[in-house]
Amino acid sequence: MKMVFKILDYIEETLIVILLAFMTIMNFANVVSRYLLANSFSFTEELTVMAFVWVSMLGIATGYKKYSHLGMSFVVDQFPPKGQAVFVLLSMVCSLATMCFMVYLGFEMVSNQIMLKSMTPALRLPSAMQGLAMPVGGLFIAVRSLQAGILEFLRLWRGQEPKAGEEQVIC
Repeated sequence: MKMVFKILDYIEETLIVILLAFMTIMNFANVVSRYLLANSFSFTEELTVMAFVWVSMLGIATGYKKYSHLGMSFVVDQFPPKGQAVFVLLSMVCSLATMCFMVYLGFEMVSNQIMLKSMTPALRLPSAMQGLAMPVGGLFIAVRSLQAGILEFLRLWRGQEPKAGEEQVIC
């Protein structure tokens, strides 16, 4: 199972780095073109927005993996570790339910985009390329939510302290 998560880590992080580098290069080229040639590339904004949507979804999944998602812990911190573990479990179940809903609606949206042959305005790319970020990202987030939730639940249930350098999950 660790091998699967390592492969998932590699895919997530590689895609984020590539897409962020791509966004930086596209925006830089557009700025240089605008100032030197007094003409901007109309397609760069479209590509940058598309990459940004993908980076956002993959970044959320990475945030779950690193226990960096936001939460409110005032009430949860008042409970003993086993009580906190129950809240972590509840938080994980809520996250999974939300992601199931997002994946379902995301696939529905993408199927409608494909059925309607929806295209982007500047480059005439299929809109489904951007739309797929919702269901695919939702799957990544669901896997990471499950992974982080189970690990944090077990840690709290056993009464263990977080390892050095490991952030605590806040429900």
